[in-house]
Amino acid sequence: MWVPLVVLLGAILLGAAGQICLKFGLADLGAKSLFVVITAMFRNWFVLGGFLAYGASSLLYLFVLSRLDVSYAYPMVALNYIFVTILAWLILKESVPAVRILGLAIILVGVMVFATGYRGSDTGEGDQLSSAVIEDAHAQG
Repeated sequence: MWVPLVVLLGAILLGAAGQICLKFGLADLGAKSLFVVITAMFRNWFVLGGFLAYGASSLLYLFVLSRLDVSYAYPMVALNYIFVTILAWLILKESVPAVRILGLAIILVGVMVFATGYRGSDTGEGDQLSSAVIEDAHAQG
């Protein structure tokens, strides 16, 4: 069970890094036309790095989905809000007011509470529920 969680954390961190790369790469474009922004995006190494980070994050997330319930894995992605905010503060020097810190703390507590309630499919609960739904659908149809 630990390997998928570590890979999930890696996917979340790569997604956060991708977000920072995209913002850093687009920061100097300013408010130009959409066409100028789109063409400039594909000539900027930070933007390309951001896309690469997102791609790698997606591939890792696919691995995670093959091993964890999506109802568990996807809500854990909320940690991305925390990592992006911290990276934006550290790297982009964005200000993070106290009310945002409070919001991030609430998200963190929520994810921690959510994580402690995971039982996984290996308990058989998910399989039994899926089987019951399928059997019920066959009985009705």
